[in-house]
Amino acid sequence: MVKRKYRLKIEDIVLLLIPLVFLLLLLKPAKEEVKTPPVRETRDEDYTGAGVSIRVYQPRNSVIVEYDMEEYLVGVVAAEMPPEFELEALKAQAVAARTYAYGRMKGLYGNPSSHYGAAVCTDSTHCQAWITRERFLEVYGDEEEWEKIRKAVYETKNKIITYEDTVINPLYHSNSGGVTEDVEAVWAVSGEVPYLKSVYSPDESSYSDYEKRMLFSWDEIKSKVKNKYPDASFKSDASLDMEILSYTTSGRVMTLRIGSVTLAGTELRELLGLRSTNFALYFPSSESVEIVTEGYGHGVGMSQCGADALAKEGYTYSEILEYYYTGINVGEIGE
Repeated sequence: MVKRKYRLKIEDIVLLLIPLVFLLLLLKPAKEEVKTPPVRETRDEDYTGAGVSIRVYQPRNSVIVEYDMEEYLVGVVAAEMPPEFELEALKAQAVAARTYAYGRMKGLYGNPSSHYGAAVCTDSTHCQAWITRERFLEVYGDEEEWEKIRKAVYETKNKIITYEDTVINPLYHSNSGGVTEDVEAVWAVSGEVPYLKSVYSPDESSYSDYEKRMLFSWDEIKSKVKNKYPDASFKSDASLDMEILSYTTSGRVMTLRIGSVTLAGTELRELLGLRSTNFALYFPSSESVEIVTEGYGHGVGMSQCGADALAKEGYTYSEILEYYYTGINVGEIGE
């Protein structure tokens, strides 16, 4: 029997390899999905550089953006403080916002894990508010006011607040109602913080955030309390069943009674969506309650309306910060 020799041509080898390659591709395990938001870098072409960058998580877009610190702060100040406020008030806001962000960059405050590793987010209920230039112009339509805010930020570039050589947690709010609050009266777990003490604020009654009147039905209040405290019991007359029991040193409501339940003033503020815990109770009828609040916000730290009022009196931004944050220093990052 004659044996034949077979020689594979190159075309035959290619035809044999093609199915093998497809098979290997099918068997290759799928790449694990990356859950961390993507990081992208942004730059302002007019920016001259501050030497500090910050990673910011934007929940709306589910993206982490790396900004130059000063560029990011322009958007924060534009979102946090009315642009018509005095320049020195805007500068005070810029320094407070920079200190807030820098302290979280250094891991002194906040929880970076909630931002996928970024230092801060743009959710105003969690960190600081932030707005783009485009959105700002849509809302206010004034290029000059945007440039005014940029001026406030860049003229305080790298300035932060410290207390005994430690970066502070510079809490701030819209309107104090005439006096700010001790931090421990709002967040008991925080304990006493020397630079977050109650101070009298200049007259803020001319600002729209000063006073708010809200009318509730007695049934609405009972329903909200009952939802949180199912065992609560009530009388039919609101005036007999709702009373303030104690006040904080700043005059805000510390505790009150509603039916058989004792609540903290901060708790009622959350339940009813009140502007502040500086409130008074009125009873137009047995079935209705009017709550009049003074001020807007938690009341701790710098009052933004108060900062504007002080600026109108001639205070500089550093003097405004020293007024609201007891015993602090204003200096450069890295000093």
